[in-house]
Amino acid sequence: MSIQFIHPSAVTRATETAFESGDKIGLYVVETPAPLQVSGNYVNNLQATYNGTQWTGDTGLRWPSTESVCDIYAYYPFMEVSKITAAPFSVQEDQSEGFGACDFLWGKAASVAYTTDAIPVQFNHKLSKITLKLVKSESYVGDLPSDAVFYVHSTVPDATVDLTTGSVTKDPYGTVRTITCHKVDDETYEAVVIPQRLSSRTPLFEMVANGVSYLVEGSFNFKPGINYTFNVTLNTSTESIRIEIGGEIEDWN
Repeated sequence: MSIQFIHPSAVTRATETAFESGDKIGLYVVETPAPLQVSGNYVNNLQATYNGTQWTGDTGLRWPSTESVCDIYAYYPFMEVSKITAAPFSVQEDQSEGFGACDFLWGKAASVAYTTDAIPVQFNHKLSKITLKLVKSESYVGDLPSDAVFYVHSTVPDATVDLTTGSVTKDPYGTVRTITCHKVDDETYEAVVIPQRLSSRTPLFEMVANGVSYLVEGSFNFKPGINYTFNVTLNTSTESIRIEIGGEIEDWN
């Protein structure tokens, strides 16, 4: 049995690059019509590691028989699983160095009959992505601040994932914490968050630049698999800022 893991957009993950050497995924193979379980599957949470050119760890996979029909489940990043429908998962609070390990990907190939060809398993993003874009207003003078740091406030970084469907559910007992965004360049900052609804106005985004903090309140509904782009408009010499949806709400794929 040979499996081809396909990244969202064929080549990308949260870091906007291909999988990197050392990345690990988890793999289950279930003979239908049996359901996916913690144990007792044909393959139980096999860890496969990317070595820069291929995945290792799945080379010993064999079909149960030539008559078998199987469901194949895969997810990233690999974790020890004790509950199939409620596996604990958290995003990192400090994402300044990148957030690949925070990016939960899931894929399934259903009802696959015996074949000697590679079986494609398409990964999909199951979290929400935030892209903050610094924009100069007409009154802004000078270059964009090079020392800006962005924070996302008021979201719960803890969740459970259902490996049968890939759905992610915010921990209802989790506490809100602050996430430090990853800087792409002076104009672009990014973070991933657990899908959740902020139903009341609350501190949401904060920019710290030139020793000054700018805090914006808001309410929002972060949906799974969606990339939200917010324009952060700077007025004269960063004396004030305005944050708004920049017209880019798109599938994160």
